[in-house]
Amino acid sequence: MGPRAVRITAEDFLIPAEFGELRLAEHSAGQIGGVHLTLVEQQGRTCFGSTYQQVPLRVLPPFQFPGELASLVYLLNPTAGLLDGDGHLVEIDARPGSCAVVTGQSSTRIHPAVRSFATQQWRVKAAADSQLVLLPGPNIPFRGCRYHQKAEIDLDRGARLIWGDIWTPGRYARVGQEAEFHQFERIVQDLQVRRDGALVFRDHFTWDGPWDKEKACWYVGNQLAAGSGGLFVTGNVELPPLGPEGPLRRVVLPLALGDTLIRWCGPVPELTLDLVRTALRIAARWCGDPRAVPWLIGSNHLAPNHWFSSRA
Repeated sequence: MGPRAVRITAEDFLIPAEFGELRLAEHSAGQIGGVHLTLVEQQGRTCFGSTYQQVPLRVLPPFQFPGELASLVYLLNPTAGLLDGDGHLVEIDARPGSCAVVTGQSSTRIHPAVRSFATQQWRVKAAADSQLVLLPGPNIPFRGCRYHQKAEIDLDRGARLIWGDIWTPGRYARVGQEAEFHQFERIVQDLQVRRDGALVFRDHFTWDGPWDKEKACWYVGNQLAAGSGGLFVTGNVELPPLGPEGPLRRVVLPLALGDTLIRWCGPVPELTLDLVRTALRIAARWCGDPRAVPWLIGSNHLAPNHWFSSRA
């Protein structure tokens, strides 16, 4: 993956068969954009190499904290979220020795569809000896939205990576009759992970909404504000079981080629907290010490106003 030299346009996005009749915004200013980041190691710190930014996405320079191995990279969307016809493309090239947590500054608000759909697509390349945690942020599908999330991850042997997804039921915290639970029109999600060019994991689903209580219970359980989440983790992971008395359900699934998938369902606040803590604890243990302090949340460097920054 080399530096991007041309403007991002609607032609850069894959349209899934489920949205085959639809097109992204024709007049792309402010709707079609993204970032290209090259992460490089310099004197023990992870910095940017080549970068490209195109509204509506922006990226802040990496945050470096004393005693922290990983840099924090923030993706920013200064608009109200993903609107009808929007396309956001995120390209990341993690070079050998780079170590970073890449995350959005808040939840992804997916607005109602009018004529088209919205999409966020990730293309990630991770070299050997790179360490990367990707936490885009919780997805909030509004009533009537159509959304496609796609991530293509190419790993060199020896790369370490965690990808995290969180799906909320929608604008469930609104008051009274204004609250929304699983009222989207359609969500298409596609995650593909390759190592040395060979496919090692694929997760593809199409959710057709809106869901009634029975259908929501089948997918995420019978709690009213329940969501779902998942982590793909390179390598083997062992976790202690969650207590049966708690509100969350979690399963650890060893994959055929030595990697791990972890799934959650349950109330969104508890799910988000446990998923983030799990991801950053696993990343910290890549150094070989099972007692290592979790990345970022194991210190006092972050104020507790980030969506992922509850203390471990």
